[in-house]
Amino acid sequence: MTDNAFIHIEFWLLLLASLAVPLTIYFGLLWVRRISRYSILLFAFALLLLSAADVLLLEHLADIARATPSVFDDKVFASEFSLTLYLLPLLSAGIGINLISNVLVEHLQRVTRTPDDSGADAPSGHEP
Repeated sequence: MTDNAFIHIEFWLLLLASLAVPLTIYFGLLWVRRISRYSILLFAFALLLLSAADVLLLEHLADIARATPSVFDDKVFASEFSLTLYLLPLLSAGIGINLISNVLVEHLQRVTRTPDDSGADAPSGHEP
């Protein structure tokens, strides 16, 4: 059995943290019709934490790949190709930040609405 980075538990954790869990969160948010703002914030922070875990796992796998005699894992984790692997955590973090900013903007719009905003364009039924 050859010793390479693909047989380590960190590789499987990377797949889980960068693909399976974020896709589950994305499709869960798309599938549910109504969801609270707190749930959206929870999912957004989960995406941010998962992206941080992805970066740490990628760095650890690069160290493992450099220490093993296998050439294939060096090409994947310890070369220029590894930069493309950092796009997955970047995507998850970007979507998480977008969800957080969406919740904050929606909250600020609700808070700053005045009673006149709700019916300002609607006719009042009598002319001044």
